[in-house]
Amino acid sequence: MKKQDNAFFRWIAVCLFLLAPLLATDAVAQSRIKDSVSPDKSATGLDVTELTDVNALGFLSPQEVAPWGNIFSDETERIFLAGGDTVYVAFEKGHSIKPGDLFTVFRSSSELEHPLAGIDMGYVVSFLGRLLLKQEIKPDLYKAEIVECYSPMHVGDPVLPFAPVSPCVQISNPEWEKAENGKKTKIPIVAAKDLNEIIGQFSVVYMNHGHKHGIHRGNFFQIVSPGQPDQPKEPALPDQILGYVLVLEARSHTSSGVVITAKREFSPGTLLKPVNLKQALKKLLIYYGIEHKDADIENYPLKVLDRLSQGTGPKPDLSEAFRLLSKMPRCTIK
Repeated sequence: MKKQDNAFFRWIAVCLFLLAPLLATDAVAQSRIKDSVSPDKSATGLDVTELTDVNALGFLSPQEVAPWGNIFSDETERIFLAGGDTVYVAFEKGHSIKPGDLFTVFRSSSELEHPLAGIDMGYVVSFLGRLLLKQEIKPDLYKAEIVECYSPMHVGDPVLPFAPVSPCVQISNPEWEKAENGKKTKIPIVAAKDLNEIIGQFSVVYMNHGHKHGIHRGNFFQIVSPGQPDQPKEPALPDQILGYVLVLEARSHTSSGVVITAKREFSPGTLLKPVNLKQALKKLLIYYGIEHKDADIENYPLKVLDRLSQGTGPKPDLSEAFRLLSKMPRCTIK
């Protein structure tokens, strides 16, 4: 009898040992669905380093940009200047400048016309490189070194104070109440970096909408092409989604972004449609029955997206926009 009891208990122990991993896996799966979202605050942004150099974005300016000074001369005999070259920079009077300051070398386009409206819209300011002030030679004249070169420079190019841009971008929704007529309107890409007429993946683009219109850094847009009916009397087809743009910098009346993905090339004048990521996230959480807090969706949308992906299995019913964002590298907002 004792031998039979021992054999029975050994059989029970083996069964429990074999079932333990399955029970644990099921418990983890259930916790993913039922647990409320408790995001890790350490990684709340998207790292765009692999997409573009954020310090070389340039920008669209409604008015001519007044430089602080210009490259006065150099110590080389070359036509074009490059990284490591020593130059002399003459500054306009009235600016507070000292050795150790960084400046951006830039070039401005002539005044451009809006690709759709045909009216004057401003100037594309292209960043050529960065220089470091090394020594004051005399008042308003400094010896400097070119520490970074994005595009060839030459004597006479103007400079502005260097304003760093973080490559870590936290996604956000536009402020709809500031949009034209309070509606979620489409906005056009009015120009591209280096005035390129052909735009594709990784292109830097400029919009003539900024903070005044509710557009901010981290806003996410679909690149759309309006659907055309096959016959004149037929209703218009839905917009065709060509790709996505992430806003990397926004100013008062303009903004700059990078094309994250594009199905085909397009040109200035193409429209952008805002993506309401937080509203879409909330609908998906409700659909899958995942407990959540509105504050988490507002403050940590990427972490909510990660939890959503985990809680719905290997193939969640996510939109193209969410799938794209979920694959991008993460970073910490400082």
